[in-house]
Amino acid sequence: MFSPKQLEILKFPYTEYNTLIGDGAVRTGKTIVMGISFISWSMNTFNGKNFGICGKTVKSAERNIIKELMKIKYLRETYEMKYSSSNSLLTIKRGNVTNYYYIFGGKDESSYQLIQGITLAGILVDECVLQPRSFIEQAIARCSVEGSKKFFNCNPESPEHWFLKEWIEQAEEKNALRIHFDLDDNPALSESVKEEYRRSYTGVFYKRYILGLWVRAE
Repeated sequence: MFSPKQLEILKFPYTEYNTLIGDGAVRTGKTIVMGISFISWSMNTFNGKNFGICGKTVKSAERNIIKELMKIKYLRETYEMKYSSSNSLLTIKRGNVTNYYYIFGGKDESSYQLIQGITLAGILVDECVLQPRSFIEQAIARCSVEGSKKFFNCNPESPEHWFLKEWIEQAEEKNALRIHFDLDDNPALSESVKEEYRRSYTGVFYKRYILGLWVRAE
């Protein structure tokens, strides 16, 4: 069962937008639903292409995205997925279609060099606000294949953050679809679990992680 906003993520690849931005509260399912959308779109659209999946580190991308996606029954039954941790490479096959998903970590200003040079048909960037601007912009520059799309997700940070200013606030100019989430946008969470999350945060962290607001640190 998907919420209306999660369904928007699944429908995004079949819109005129070339960029998706999902931001807002924690535990809203945006990372996993975005991963399903990313893989389904890429496997239905391309063959023999390279894609990028980016996290703060390679390990965090493996933990938050790769391992979770490989648990999903629909994906396991639809595709043959093999992950090589030594090469940080996820290979996905279905019939005669094979695509390659390279895992990158954007942990510091030198990280852009890791993604430099590769040609990509799309990127999925998890927690993009935690990665340096130089890395994000290099990842965007790598998407030179006709029909490529970019998928970004994040929890809010400061209202002065460059990603808010350059992408979210300029979504229309960037041909980007922005979907903003709060805690109630994940139907998989019970009311008791949501209430536990609400009790776990106060102040600026409550505003960012529960309400999904871009606010200054107090």
